[in-house]
Amino acid sequence: MIERPAPDDDPLWHNSPVKRRLFRWACYGLCALLAWWLPYPFSLIAALPLFMAIRLGLAEGMGWLWEGLRALKWHDREGQHFSFAGVPLTVHDDGHHCWLHEHGVRQLLALERDPESALKARFSNQWRQAHELGQRGKGLWINASALHQWLAEAPERLDPKRIRLRTYIDREILQPAARRRERGL
Repeated sequence: MIERPAPDDDPLWHNSPVKRRLFRWACYGLCALLAWWLPYPFSLIAALPLFMAIRLGLAEGMGWLWEGLRALKWHDREGQHFSFAGVPLTVHDDGHHCWLHEHGVRQLLALERDPESALKARFSNQWRQAHELGQRGKGLWINASALHQWLAEAPERLDPKRIRLRTYIDREILQPAARRRERGL
């Protein structure tokens, strides 16, 4: 015979976040009362959970403050971070063209050992130095549409990773930039 639980016998009553929070704060209140009424050595032991709750609350508040300050600092770069296959791509849109920083491109195409002159020759007249684009730092910036075209014509163009990279550049960088330019933003 199958035994059925009573209708009020809910095994998940303790999983309710509101009930769990109320129970926790009731325990903290009990610890505070015990710390107030007990003699000195016992009051320290009774107050330990209360101190832990305060510490956790401060840690949560500091986390909230840290996230707010981080968002305030980086709000002007929001939405400009791209990543493909775990490699970060730095993108700069100057209003006419989208530019990709050479560091991410080199990693994705396994060109880390190639000298800068080889990269310049591969993308002739489709690269700029950082200072030419008004960027701080060093390094080349490669035109995203030129990279997109090069991936279509390169000898390894049928490599699945390169096909996905070409699709990613088109879908995530070039098309949204074209739509922004059409709207005049």
